[in-house]
Amino acid sequence: MTEPRSPDEVAAGWYVFLREEPDDRELRHQFEVWLQKSPVHQQAWNEINETLGVLSSAPFERKKSSVTGRGSGSAPANDRVGVRRVRMASLAGAVMAACVAAFVLVPDLSLRLRADHYTQAGTTEDIHLADGSEVILAPRSALAIHINARERRISLLRGEAYFVVHHDADRPFTVTAGSVTTTDIGTAFDTRTEGDETSVAVREGAVHVSGLGGISLERELRSGDRIDVKGTRVDVGSQSPETIGLWRDGMLVSQGNTIAEMVAVLQPWTRTRIIIAHDTLATRRVSGSYDLRHPEASLQLIVHPYGGKVMSLTPWFAVVTGR
Repeated sequence: MTEPRSPDEVAAGWYVFLREEPDDRELRHQFEVWLQKSPVHQQAWNEINETLGVLSSAPFERKKSSVTGRGSGSAPANDRVGVRRVRMASLAGAVMAACVAAFVLVPDLSLRLRADHYTQAGTTEDIHLADGSEVILAPRSALAIHINARERRISLLRGEAYFVVHHDADRPFTVTAGSVTTTDIGTAFDTRTEGDETSVAVREGAVHVSGLGGISLERELRSGDRIDVKGTRVDVGSQSPETIGLWRDGMLVSQGNTIAEMVAVLQPWTRTRIIIAHDTLATRRVSGSYDLRHPEASLQLIVHPYGGKVMSLTPWFAVVTGR
């Protein structure tokens, strides 16, 4: 089954189609129907035009010339050079357009190019490394692997991953995520990074965490310890070890987390963009267990006790309102 595309992807497709067939009335009509169907479509179309319109705004001037010479009928040398330039410019434009279309139409293409493993919304991946270690990659996550005879280094580029590390004193196992580097001391631990927020939680064993980019952090974490870094702020806390990494089984356990935090964890499990349109509701705290494999139903269960409602405006966009 083909996965539904986001409004941004569809808008990018329309951008290409309408420029390929500018005189196709039926195509234009279908586009207008799509555009008027939702404000989200209009927003996506405006953003695509702002992004890609820059490329088409640079004029390519071509001077028209008439061949008046007689005899062989061959174009003069300078005209042949002009034709070659036009063709080369057209080819360059086509290559540039193809690259732009690829980056827009394929979600996270730049991230995928840097990653050895990448997961889409709602999917996980089990990765078995050559050293005997295991990585479980959460939805909408990406990582790069660098392992040789001297070191084992993982870069969590985005998202969340659970690591079960085969300890090797001669080859340190390090995970860099956001502004935090985690070095294994024989353990199972979870790491998550998104934007300027990074967290590390240890289920078994111990790790050493250190800060990057001016973050003042040097600390050893043991079973049940966790650390959360947001910007330059570092918070150290604890949680029940058995609740760490439960997302691997499709479970989300909240121990007094805010609804905003819960939505952030749910978001990778669905292609629908979730917006909380009620500041007070976002700060309410909830406790309980929820099913990540059914994120829409879990969202309803999270917000309903506080009078929250979920309105699905389109298959790609849902708004959480409160009273």
